[in-house]
Amino acid sequence: MIIDTYDFDENTETEETVLDLEKLKEKVPTHTSEKLCEMIACDRYLGINKKLTIMCMEELAKRRDRGDNFDYESYIETSLAEYPALDFNLPDLRSIISQAVKK
Repeated sequence: MIIDTYDFDENTETEETVLDLEKLKEKVPTHTSEKLCEMIACDRYLGINKKLTIMCMEELAKRRDRGDNFDYESYIETSLAEYPALDFNLPDLRSIISQAVKK
């Protein structure tokens, strides 16, 4: 597998990526219930976009009101259980350096 490398010029202006919530709001009803649950689970895992999660939950609630019996709560919990655990504990830098110096 070949991965292209890019030279980034420090002086190059970069644009910040912004989600268009209005466009997303229009698209939410077109997604399957499973996809909506996966977006919710992804937000719960990574904390990406709470507003999108709320839109997805509202859509799932509307579907349930219309008679859809999809068990989205269980689907979300099952999806979350499949993600690997995040561990943000960093080892003490001094102990790492001292171990490296000893070698």
